[in-house]
Amino acid sequence: MNLKRETQEIVGYPYRYALFYNFPGGLRFELSEGGNPLDQVLTALRKATAVCEDVFANEKTILVHLLTFLPLSKFGLRRKLRELHVAGITIPEVRELWLDVEDQDDDEVFYWVNCAFEVPVSKVQNLIWCAVTTDFGTSLSPNPHCRVYLLNPSDGIVVHPYDDRGMDVISKHKSALAGLYERHKHLLLSHDIEIMRRTFADS
Repeated sequence: MNLKRETQEIVGYPYRYALFYNFPGGLRFELSEGGNPLDQVLTALRKATAVCEDVFANEKTILVHLLTFLPLSKFGLRRKLRELHVAGITIPEVRELWLDVEDQDDDEVFYWVNCAFEVPVSKVQNLIWCAVTTDFGTSLSPNPHCRVYLLNPSDGIVVHPYDDRGMDVISKHKSALAGLYERHKHLLLSHDIEIMRRTFADS
């Protein structure tokens, strides 16, 4: 099993940010609704979990793709692993690690550390927590401070809760997302609803 290849080929080519805008035909969900940080995270957790329960309803495992930015000290890496462990996520021995390079306009080169592995589908809520707490510093824990992508290779779906505010869901197959559009229409981000309506209203 080549986990890196699975993550890169599931929607045709590698993804990193703004999935809804970079992969036309996806869904963007609105998560938190204001309030104190804990209220925001709990609301985001509830909404994202409802969508993910549909995405992974027929699956026993989730393919997880974690992404974090270099430079990363040994201390920083240990902290991320500790926070994941506290969140109930243990990276298994069967995993894949790789670096991606990002060139900047000023000729600087930056690196991203990728880690892909599988976990039981029962861990979906734990992983969503890790994703939606990412912007809250140390005020909410556990918080491994990394991007979290949840993949369903069977249906070709990538789920990215990018922070407490929202979550993108993309796929190469429009049919894989049509049911999510109908069942969770009330959670879709109103700012982009017309784009999604044009894609799915006639499905």
